[in-house]
Amino acid sequence: MAANQSSPGVVVQERDLTTISTLSTANVGVIAAPFELGPVEEVIQIGSERELVAKFGEPNDSNFEYWYTAAQYLAYGGVLKTIRADSSNLKNAVNTGTAPKIKNLQDYETSYETASNNWNWGARTPGAKGNSIGIFVTDSGADQIAVVPAPGSGNDHEFVSTEALSAASGAAGKVFKYSIVLTVTSVVGTFVPGTSTTISISGSAQTVNVLAWDAGNKKLEIGLPSGGITGILADGQTITQGSNTADIAASGIERRVYIVKDKGSIDFAGSDSISDTNSTAVTVSSVRVEYDEREYLPNQKWVNVAPRPGTSSFGSAQGAFRDELHILVTDVDGKITGTPGAVLERFIGVSKASDGRSSLGEANYYVEVIKQKSQYIFWGSHESGTFAATASASAGDWGAASVNRQFNLLRSTTGTTNYPQGDVTLGTDENSTYYYRLQSGADYALAGGEYTVTSSNLSTAYGLVDDPESQTIDFILTGPSGADDAGAIAKISSLVSIVEERRDCMLFVSPRRGNVIGVSNAELQTSNIINFFDQLPSSNYMVFDSGYKYIYDKYNDVYRYIPTNGDVAGLCLQTAETSEPWFSPAGFARGQVRNAIKLAYTPNKTQRDRLYSARVNPIVSFPGQGIVLFGDKTAQAFASAFDRINVRRLFLVIERVISTAAKSQLFEQNDEQQRGLFLNIVEPFLRDVQGRRGVTDFLVKCDSSNNPPESVDRGEFNAEIFVKPTRTINYITLTFVATRTGVSFSEVAS
Repeated sequence: MAANQSSPGVVVQERDLTTISTLSTANVGVIAAPFELGPVEEVIQIGSERELVAKFGEPNDSNFEYWYTAAQYLAYGGVLKTIRADSSNLKNAVNTGTAPKIKNLQDYETSYETASNNWNWGARTPGAKGNSIGIFVTDSGADQIAVVPAPGSGNDHEFVSTEALSAASGAAGKVFKYSIVLTVTSVVGTFVPGTSTTISISGSAQTVNVLAWDAGNKKLEIGLPSGGITGILADGQTITQGSNTADIAASGIERRVYIVKDKGSIDFAGSDSISDTNSTAVTVSSVRVEYDEREYLPNQKWVNVAPRPGTSSFGSAQGAFRDELHILVTDVDGKITGTPGAVLERFIGVSKASDGRSSLGEANYYVEVIKQKSQYIFWGSHESGTFAATASASAGDWGAASVNRQFNLLRSTTGTTNYPQGDVTLGTDENSTYYYRLQSGADYALAGGEYTVTSSNLSTAYGLVDDPESQTIDFILTGPSGADDAGAIAKISSLVSIVEERRDCMLFVSPRRGNVIGVSNAELQTSNIINFFDQLPSSNYMVFDSGYKYIYDKYNDVYRYIPTNGDVAGLCLQTAETSEPWFSPAGFARGQVRNAIKLAYTPNKTQRDRLYSARVNPIVSFPGQGIVLFGDKTAQAFASAFDRINVRRLFLVIERVISTAAKSQLFEQNDEQQRGLFLNIVEPFLRDVQGRRGVTDFLVKCDSSNNPPESVDRGEFNAEIFVKPTRTINYITLTFVATRTGVSFSEVAS
């Protein structure tokens, strides 16, 4: 039909009849398992064993059967949709309060992001490994340390926290902290920070607070109680804390005033005179930058991590002040990385302001940055132990908008913390570094040394992929079937329901571990396997195998038996990649099982006959020929073309391809021309499959005979596709005939 034209000319038009000219196979597997790490009940696509380790952790003694089922499948190629199953026992580690269970990001956003949580930080994923996480946080903190001399007479100086300071130079600020650092000698015992002790001043016992104890350098940091002390500290005086004692060394006293400058103030200088709480003018001996000395661990300084946090460019433009934070996430015990103290993540210069932005215009609010970028932690609530640099503490609340806001500063009120617990002392009371150690994370419950996960939990996990329109999958891996028959049957039956409903993928099942491992002889193993599979339903979307293989677990330096359903599924995807999806994955050409040292059970010919009659595909070790999948049956209990894996795989492929092409017919004109267009799409595809030995013949019927007027009126489009699938060779008979010399071959051959 000519296009509308007002004058003579040529119009070029195109019609696409190549919708499915090429065959594509997804080769996507899926497994649900009790992994050590990773989000719960979330589908994560994995392409390699390395990714499996990164997302879900290494295998352990309690989950290796699941883990290696996944890893062995990946060894054959393809991708794996991996789901960490839920359990009532799982908990996320938190720094304080009751440990919650945060399944995944969606769960966090729904139930925890805006809730009133009783914890500041939580592990990103449930499990005991979260208990190894430590978090260091610091902000602008004090600007300067002003060193002051001893008073000439009377009592020692008492500078009170939040007290206003000023100098004739115009410098102005507040006291962030006042402490006295003592270098001591003749040390007996170990001083305990966060508690009070006594000091002898002119023969009088005075109470002071121990803020920090550096045993290596023999430095004791103390703070004065409210009201100060009577007398003046001097060299040679004795410090006593229970049975712990020490003497102040010669020239061993340094009085430090930590100063937070007012917004816009100049620096305090070494010649400035400042006033203490008794209104006594004190001339500063020297001044230095506090951040240059600030540590997050003993002898590990923040200045070597990043420049001092201050006010971001965005905050400055909004009139904000001191909105920046630095956050370090560490593997304290090495349970995650294998290296104790390893830094897992760094978040430098993130903002306390809810509207904070980076120099690139991205959200820089620390809560949002942690949510979007951290692999290890979630935020729970803002720190309440802060220092108000303004008159009103609420005016500097974190999480507020940045316009003209002076944000509160971190200042510890709980004394020192150990890193790790009971090892080294971290920081001081009233310091600018907060350390949060996560705790109370819990793994799956154990039964017989293995993680327990219920059939219901596994069913829920696999249910995330039960919709074929939203989740493309080809192979469902069972992993270990279950600890007992009842649990295994419940698990597998739920998976059969998924494949029967989807009708576009296959389920792969191995026998229970107890059927073959630790069983005394092959006859009993054979009977155990048959009895187990006899309890399972008939389905041509399911495949049984007989195998447990022996492998080397490089992560734990041990040898283990693991089920082989991951291998059988892997052989199917390998066959699709190297040959055709409708070829059998069995036999010496395509059925070689990888990474197997030996089998727990290798059936002989008689035993293989029994297994094959019971729908079980034997995995056999042939001396000199390798370990081979030696059967290609589906779990269908009656004879038909669909009792073979290759036929089922053929129909899965052509059904997926042709149904996808059929979607392009929706809402088109329901007439002969459109039916002709459909035939022009499908028939070349099937001829291609025929040329690639998938079918021996086919017929596509899509005309008025199966699309009568009443069907057309109902908006229906019907096509019937008749296929003669190519069958595989399962039985070979070789007959050798000896004849007498004078006999013609034509006589005996007939």
